[in-house]
Amino acid sequence: MRDDFDYDDDFAYNDFDDEDEDDDFGMTFEEDLYLMIREKLRDTIQEYKAQYPALKKLESAVSAFKVNAKNTDDSKFYPLAAKLLSEHIKPLTQDSEEVQEIYDNMQTDIARFKNQRAHGYEGELYLTD
Repeated sequence: MRDDFDYDDDFAYNDFDDEDEDDDFGMTFEEDLYLMIREKLRDTIQEYKAQYPALKKLESAVSAFKVNAKNTDDSKFYPLAAKLLSEHIKPLTQDSEEVQEIYDNMQTDIARFKNQRAHGYEGELYLTD
């Protein structure tokens, strides 16, 4: 029998912080990536729409965007939804340099559907100051 057994040392399961990982539990890569793209887009619009009036049109376009692809698995649905969202907002890029920057940065993240190891857009928002 081991006399020097110390529960805290031998069974310290809380030596790592996994709180962020719990958020993704049960999600596919495609779903997680699509939701991240939508979140960055939403946050970018909220952050800059007062500064750039063209983003109000973008906000309206994103709010009106709907995808209806029943009986499609995640591996096909989310890349399709991202592509369609991109095509939906592309006409607005002609009106504003800011919308063009957002669109271009979003494309970097969308490219990750084809290559998961590709580096997506590094920023928290799709627009830089």
